[in-house]
Amino acid sequence: MRVNNAASVTVAPPWLLPCGLVRHRGGYSAAWAAALIALTGCTRVSDRSRFEGPQEQLEILLSAPAPGERGVDPEIRIDLCLSGRIDPRSLDEIDATVSSGGAITDSEFSVQLVPWLSPGEDRPPDDRRAPWCGGSVLSIEPKASLLPGAQFRLRLFPSAVGWAGEELSTDGPQWVTDEGADEPRYVVEFTVDPTPSLEPFPEDDPTPPVTLRDLFTDGRVFDPSTDTCRCHRDPDDLALARLDLRDPAVATVGLLGSAQPRDTGFAMVAPRDPSQSFLVQKLLRDDHEQGQGEALYGVLGDPMPPDEPLRYADLLPILQWIADGAEP
Repeated sequence: MRVNNAASVTVAPPWLLPCGLVRHRGGYSAAWAAALIALTGCTRVSDRSRFEGPQEQLEILLSAPAPGERGVDPEIRIDLCLSGRIDPRSLDEIDATVSSGGAITDSEFSVQLVPWLSPGEDRPPDDRRAPWCGGSVLSIEPKASLLPGAQFRLRLFPSAVGWAGEELSTDGPQWVTDEGADEPRYVVEFTVDPTPSLEPFPEDDPTPPVTLRDLFTDGRVFDPSTDTCRCHRDPDDLALARLDLRDPAVATVGLLGSAQPRDTGFAMVAPRDPSQSFLVQKLLRDDHEQGQGEALYGVLGDPMPPDEPLRYADLLPILQWIADGAEP
């Protein structure tokens, strides 16, 4: 995240999520100061600067599969659990490789800013109450089934950077410096099940994608019968002018109507990529273990909802909606 040090006043643009007025590092303008006195409800600002530098290093806490694990599913997705949140912009497709002998397997590399898929799962269960990992998850998914009985090795370059710029620690037994290499690699070796089932998997009916309209029903986060987003439906609250959540049709315009970057440099919603969506970043706190704390580094204003964190079970449908393509 690059911070502009210019001492200029920034008036809150209409696309910024409510409850967090934009300010410059020296304070608010006189006009905004007067406006702040009159504001009520959940529209508020943080009284603390969010420009602190990184305080600690990130660590890889565990992997799935575990180092040395045998009998691994040939359709495995390799997940690495980190101690903090990752900036998805710090990673590249070549930062991790999966290989067997000298053959490298073509793989996809992705980030779960907040974990929403457990190892081996393609969709979150309906009864999930907490993430399996306290920080972010790096996922490496081979594009084809792995060879049964073969040993594979994951090598990860230490290029990941934390959300606030934290470096990735290379201490620990899984960090190995290969001969001729100039820096260590995180290495996990595992062996694929030599006798995978020959019976074809039953073809389940495809799960329909979560739509924005679904998020307005059944007590979910945007349901008008709940109080979570009440200030986005109150005609007397500034929050409504910034993001109207009175019905799905109007909300579609506010959430998907513009690709203009927000204060973190991301679009409000990036279809199929929750980690690249400012909406998700605004809903998170920097104390990822306890679910409390300030807005994420570089996210101006208070996190949403301002009074208490959004329950993980309420966040999951939003993540799934974006991952499914953010359909209206």
